[in-house]
Amino acid sequence: AHKITPKNNPVSLDITSSGALGAVTDGKDVLVFEGKTGSVRRTLSGHLADVDCVKFFPSSKVLLTGGSDMCIKIWSIEDGTCPVTLKGHKRGITALDMVDRGKQVVSSSLDGTIKVWLCGTQECLTTISPQSGAINHIQILEHDKSVSSKLVMSATETGKLTVHSIEDTNTLLSQYQHSSELTSCTAFSQHLMVAGSSTGDVITLDIRNCSQPVSVHKRSNSAVTSLAYHSNRVWCGQKDGECYTLNSDTTLQSDTTLSDTTLSGAIVRRYTLLLLKMGSYLPLLGTG
Repeated sequence: AHKITPKNNPVSLDITSSGALGAVTDGKDVLVFEGKTGSVRRTLSGHLADVDCVKFFPSSKVLLTGGSDMCIKIWSIEDGTCPVTLKGHKRGITALDMVDRGKQVVSSSLDGTIKVWLCGTQECLTTISPQSGAINHIQILEHDKSVSSKLVMSATETGKLTVHSIEDTNTLLSQYQHSSELTSCTAFSQHLMVAGSSTGDVITLDIRNCSQPVSVHKRSNSAVTSLAYHSNRVWCGQKDGECYTLNSDTTLQSDTTLSDTTLSGAIVRRYTLLLLKMGSYLPLLGTG
């Protein structure tokens, strides 16, 4: 297979639902590549500082990016244009998600806020301020298909995991306080969430009562840099370059060292666990 070799160490990657396309950060640029061959289809340039997160829209024709320049950009994959730039955060963007098939975009930032945007008008509909320092990661929790029921959870630098409604932003629905910084989060059922910490803890929580964890798993003291749910497993990536999977009761299922797949170091971060869920992509990404 051909390798994608960004000039800069990539920190975020996303793959379309069909696996046909991928996008990976390359400093201020984003490389959009063919899933089967790894050949770069186009380079997206427009951010003024490093791009830190990428996410495809459900249509696979549009890409969402967020950067250290405090901007969120919406790109057409077909022609490489950027018709929409969303501005309002005061520090760099750390994570992106969307609701209602992309009609609304949700962003988090080092400025400690979560913003909900209406893509059609480029309007910021609401701002959520958990008052917990920088927000490292967010994810939308979908209790059902109505937009009004959507919840957003956030992992913060002060160790708090919070759950807010994106409609009633003044109401804190659930909160958990950990002893160290929370670096990532994901959900694997209607009620169960998982958070990762800077000290290697993987914490399972029930949204209905977050005061105490359901369980805590720890493989090492290395920071948990990314979490993802796929095929009834929670995939955990750590700063030391290793990855392992947990089942729904967080029993350790496997432990795989990734040093020979060029995924060590910074690349095992945020969305990059998608590489691990789709094993055919492992040879495609090189770090130069």
